[in-house]
Amino acid sequence: MRHVEDTLQKSCVAWWDWTHPRLSHLLFHVPNGGYRNLKEAAKFKAMGVRPGVSDLILLVPSRTYHFICYELKIGKNTQTDNQRAFQALVTQQGGKYVVVRSLDQFIEETNQYLAS
Repeated sequence: MRHVEDTLQKSCVAWWDWTHPRLSHLLFHVPNGGYRNLKEAAKFKAMGVRPGVSDLILLVPSRTYHFICYELKIGKNTQTDNQRAFQALVTQQGGKYVVVRSLDQFIEETNQYLAS
């Protein structure tokens, strides 16, 4: 499943870069997930890795929101408790948070966000 989610994420970034080349650097991934040995995990934690941070963050404000965070899920995968807690923080700070399950949904959510 992780491979399929990675492919979805690459497709979302590629669409964004192609559609909005002047803003391409404002959509990015923070590598919070993955498996690391204990030494590397401790180093990353000290450097600011936070559990539950969304897969993609777009730092382009809309008329309604300051930014948007995308959590990518495939199939019946659901958010973790940490992801739900991060979602609550995002919305408290004036951001929008969406769970995306396909490239079409990413495009639709992004276009709606930019128009709002």
